[in-house]
Amino acid sequence: MRIDSSTYLNTSLLGIQSNQTTIARLNQQIATGLTMLAGKDDPVAATKAMELGNRVSLRTQYMANQEKAELDLKYQTVVTQEIDSTLNQARGLLTSISPSHSASLRNAHAEQLKVVFSHLVGLANTRDPAGNFIFSGFETATEPFANSSIDTIPAMVQPTTYSGTPAPGGVRNIEVENGRYVQANDNLDQVFKAGVAGSDLLQELGEAIVNLQTGGTVTQPDLNGYIALLDSALYDLGLIQHRAAGALTEIKDLRTTTDALMLVEKNALSDLTQVDKAAAIVELQSRQTTLEAISRAYSITSGLSLFNYLS
Repeated sequence: MRIDSSTYLNTSLLGIQSNQTTIARLNQQIATGLTMLAGKDDPVAATKAMELGNRVSLRTQYMANQEKAELDLKYQTVVTQEIDSTLNQARGLLTSISPSHSASLRNAHAEQLKVVFSHLVGLANTRDPAGNFIFSGFETATEPFANSSIDTIPAMVQPTTYSGTPAPGGVRNIEVENGRYVQANDNLDQVFKAGVAGSDLLQELGEAIVNLQTGGTVTQPDLNGYIALLDSALYDLGLIQHRAAGALTEIKDLRTTTDALMLVEKNALSDLTQVDKAAAIVELQSRQTTLEAISRAYSITSGLSLFNYLS
């Protein structure tokens, strides 16, 4: 079949324009590193990329929430372990003393209990690295526990005041996955205020200090009552520690899963949107070579056609 000059020239010109367009696109892809420069380039792929991008963004937020919850729980765990140790120290002091012991020995125990008392108040009012009181519930800027028993005259044993969010409120539940929440803090009100028949732990320790001091009177039933209160507080504290340990295990497992899913989604998004620069450069060089050849052929042919026309 014979192709006339005009048809050949038109076809060649279209080929030149197509190659120029492709070369320009390849240059943009290499410069940006993206396969899709606009949604219209590949609407289906663009939609999938948008969905994947949204999922990656959401999962990134969940990962940040997981890290925050884990940090809060770890910090609380360190403090509750120290509270546990301090309560056991108080229990040891009370079990090792008797009403029959000398006044000087009982007074020595009272002085040690004062140190324990102050340490417990300090631990109950612990701040996190950001300066928030960790046992204040939602009132993170407010010091939760106050008891001045050991700062007043011996006969003035003071009740404990709590200025945080009362139990069972003040618990922060952080969303660590779509629709899945983890409790990131606990309220110590049940440890310091509930106790045996709603007893006040710090107030009772203040009373023990007063009764053990020189001139004070303490009976064995009194000592047994203080020890029972400490046992109750240790039990309640153990429940908190057990819950926090379970939450930490849950977050650890969840972070492993989230990291794996994030990697899969990021790779899928990269496959959809990121250009293979090596392949694109090879194609660009091939297109440029083809364009040069077509352009030369077009130039020669168009020149001959014009010469024939003039002849």
